[in-house]
Amino acid sequence: MSVIHHFNLAGVDLNLLVVFDALMTQQHLTRAAEKIGLSQPATSNALSRLRKLLKDELFIKTSKGMTPTPKAVELAEPIRLVLLQIQSTIYSEPQFVPQTSARIFRLGMDDYSELVFLPSLLQEMERLAPKVRIQVRSTNWMRSPKLLDADEIDVAIGHCPQWQPWHERQLLYEEHFVCVMSSERFPARQAITLEEYVAASHLLVSPKEDMVGMVDEILREQNLNRHIAMSVPNFLIVPFILVNTNLIATLPTQLVKTFVEVWQLYASELPFKMTGFSVDMLWHGKNDRDPGHLWLRNLILQLC
Repeated sequence: MSVIHHFNLAGVDLNLLVVFDALMTQQHLTRAAEKIGLSQPATSNALSRLRKLLKDELFIKTSKGMTPTPKAVELAEPIRLVLLQIQSTIYSEPQFVPQTSARIFRLGMDDYSELVFLPSLLQEMERLAPKVRIQVRSTNWMRSPKLLDADEIDVAIGHCPQWQPWHERQLLYEEHFVCVMSSERFPARQAITLEEYVAASHLLVSPKEDMVGMVDEILREQNLNRHIAMSVPNFLIVPFILVNTNLIATLPTQLVKTFVEVWQLYASELPFKMTGFSVDMLWHGKNDRDPGHLWLRNLILQLC
């Protein structure tokens, strides 16, 4: 068993680690002071003490704020894990009773996950844990790991291709794509052919806000191209457009199921092969055994 050197640690103000983490997160002295509720002079004084304690400048003042030194970057994750463990030990609930808990869970989701998961998740919450509250934060596969590390979300749901060794990942299911269109304007209700697909005008959902998608790369390999009449940055507006136009869209299957239940839309298999994507659940390892987190993750997994 490792030995704690109480005498040595007694001379260290652990609040300095809180200041270090705030500076590392904000990389700006004033914003860090606001985050932890200290005055700017007090935060500056704490930084001076940190520099003396750790024998390093830690943060270099620049025109953009405070840039961490290599040693600060090296210390950042270990210090954050220690603080999170202390926070979890002191403030976490000793047990989790869904029927009576008023806990707030923070979910990181993109618009796909919101549309596919939230209705059924909230329905189950209402039945199993009526006092539990859900706070949704908009995210994507690039931001999710950072939000987990900053303790700004509890669980990320969506496509999570990148994560760190201290993160935990659960595959929920594999998603693939179909073609969707207005059932009134395309009454035949039969599988669309490649010729019909290429001849149609398309609605593209592009988070990058451009006019090129994965489909276009596939078609180019066959010396084909399609006409993209409109590009939108998210899925929310898609059904409104499709039911009022002759446009067609290539969308994830589970999302289309949600749309078809509400709107007069028709889905067809694609007339070509297209790789899908994984839908995952990602969380920080520090919460792996937390009873509330475990209950929430199991519930999400059951819904899939």
